Amino acid sequence: MDHRGARVSTEENKAIIRRVFDEFVNKGDFSVVDEIYRDDMVDHQPLPGAPDGLAGVKYTIAGLRRGFPDLTVTIEDMSAHADHVVIHNTWRGTHDGEFLGIAPTGRRISSKGIVVWRLQDGLIAERWGIGVDSNMLAQLGIGRSARPGRGRVRTTHVPAVRTLPVLPGRVDQWRRVQQEIGTRAVDYEASRRAAEISRERMWLVPGAPALAVYHLEAPDPGRAAKTLTSSTAPFDQWLRHELVEVHGRDPWQDAAAELGHGWER
Repeated sequence: MDHRGARVSTEENKAIIRRVFDEFVNKGDFSVVDEIYRDDMVDHQPLPGAPDGLAGVKYTIAGLRRGFPDLTVTIEDMSAHADHVVIHNTWRGTHDGEFLGIAPTGRRISSKGIVVWRLQDGLIAERWGIGVDSNMLAQLGIGRSARPGRGRVRTTHVPAVRTLPVLPGRVDQWRRVQQEIGTRAVDYEASRRAAEISRERMWLVPGAPALAVYHLEAPDPGRAAKTLTSSTAPFDQWLRHELVEVHGRDPWQDAAAELGHGWER
């Protein structure tokens, strides 16, 4: 398949991403990589030690399939925005091979997360994976946890992710909001502690439209989302107002219901 120089629809882009999982990841057909990825493809979350480009794509999936020989990925939901495709997926497999230096444990894992893809002329150009790796490592006993104090019980923190298109003309406003968050670190950290959030990241994926990705980790992401959307703290009210102007909605609005569908362990 060669779409270079042709106009590619969002439905065609979605079909390309389905091939990644249906043929490459799930069936181990590595020849698909040479058909649907750009030679200079950038994977922002490869396995450690992966080389650049197509060789790195193959290295990452080969490593996962060695560690989890029965690896299968199910796409739970998919959406497309211009040249970006966003999927919510579940990775399942049995740890019957060495993975990242971890000897086989025989554990059956089920790891949920999100992947954002950017395509260019019908070929995959970039990939961002969020949540899958931390969930998978947690189930192998080396995931991120809340830092325990003396006498505290160690608590597993679960990742959750939202993606929203940025409204036309609002990219600069989104960037200004991120800058102001940095100048209000005390208020920001207090807000996230109140919601029991241990880690949060926000970043912009360029495109037309641009996409903003919001990632948090908490013991109960649904409860954290409700806390953020209902808080009357001045900082939380300010941030909600700004992000509603940027996106047309609060990023964590109605998140609890969505987190119940494949977003939360």
